[in-house]
Amino acid sequence: MELLIKNVLKHWGLENATIDRRFHEDSSRQIYLIIANDKPMLLKGIPDAKSEEVIKGNVFAHEYLGNKKHIAPELIYTQDGERYVHKEGYFFYLMEFIQGRGLEETPEDEYALGKLVKTLHSYDNYKYPSGLNEDKNRFYEWFKEKPFKKEFDNILDEIPKFSNYNQCFIHTDIGPHNAMMKTTGEVVLIDLDDAGIGCRYLDMGWPFIMQFVDYNHTTEEMKYRFDLAEAFLKGYYGDEDILREEYDLIWQGAIYMHISYMKTWGPYAVDSLWDILKFGMDHKEILWNHIIQA
Repeated sequence: MELLIKNVLKHWGLENATIDRRFHEDSSRQIYLIIANDKPMLLKGIPDAKSEEVIKGNVFAHEYLGNKKHIAPELIYTQDGERYVHKEGYFFYLMEFIQGRGLEETPEDEYALGKLVKTLHSYDNYKYPSGLNEDKNRFYEWFKEKPFKKEFDNILDEIPKFSNYNQCFIHTDIGPHNAMMKTTGEVVLIDLDDAGIGCRYLDMGWPFIMQFVDYNHTTEEMKYRFDLAEAFLKGYYGDEDILREEYDLIWQGAIYMHISYMKTWGPYAVDSLWDILKFGMDHKEILWNHIIQA
């Protein structure tokens, strides 16, 4: 694999670059830290079992948010001006390596993330759709053997058609794990695999159950991180009041996004994920009262 990487780097004129280390060695993706002329870069190789359209979505997202808007790692072009190369079963692209730290689950970082997401959602002239499936109908086939099936379907009935709402650039996996603070202080988004045009309520909703419900896997105890939720919303809205209708749509996005992950960790995790969903929903009105009393 090292020989392949060296040959790939020739497309960028980096014959003398150093392959520093590989990230996520258990992954089918080839992700390497490359050093050339004391400058760190990140090389990503995606198996070509993925369609070329998916790869185009990745690189166009980096080009738009990185090179043009400067809120994500910048894409680095080959010597021929190409965005990526296809070689020996992989699509490879090279981008800026962000030096700094990952965001953490603190009110300060959530506030910064909320501000960044507000900026992200102001972009509506991008041409490519996100990789997120926004259709709830597939979920009606799920969990037919579960005692909560009727309640689950009732929840689905309340979820709106998100394509009816204004579309903008969304990330699809908003959280501290997908954002970094540069050494210069700017916050940027990383991992743009499914980023593109979609409904902002899905994007905003992601953390309200998936992240802000703090679940202890050992004791199965749960608590709601009101401090993080309020900080994120304060960063997003600033001094602007949150309309109740908009708040409800954010929570419908939260419910949709959580449900979309309920089969991800296998059948044994489903009951716990259902409990997390219900716990999160039970805290929607409590969080609203926190907001209007602030």
